[in-house]
Amino acid sequence: MPTLSDLLNDYIVKTKERLNQSNLKTYCKCCIDALGEEEGKKTHFPNKTDRIVQHLKKCTNFFAATTPDIRNEIFLLSSSNEKQPGSNKRSCKFLVHYYMVVFISLFL
Repeated sequence: MPTLSDLLNDYIVKTKERLNQSNLKTYCKCCIDALGEEEGKKTHFPNKTDRIVQHLKKCTNFFAATTPDIRNEIFLLSSSNEKQPGSNKRSCKFLVHYYMVVFISLFL
């Protein structure tokens, strides 16, 4: 089964142009195909999965160009990625412990 990023790569165009230090400017392939190069590239977004999915959920060109099966697969994978608790975040318990260690080490 393909990953979410593999599925999304079929529907986006990443450029080398940067929006900021870490994000590339990304366009929707479906918008470019339906509206033409100039009009399709008026809407851009960062190359972050949540922002790409957010665009695809409201993109009428994406809905016209894809089947319900593909849309369901992308949106289900994106919602399952969102529900993973603490995948990239440190728990509050860890932070409290860390700050206590730092605080105590200041007085030693």
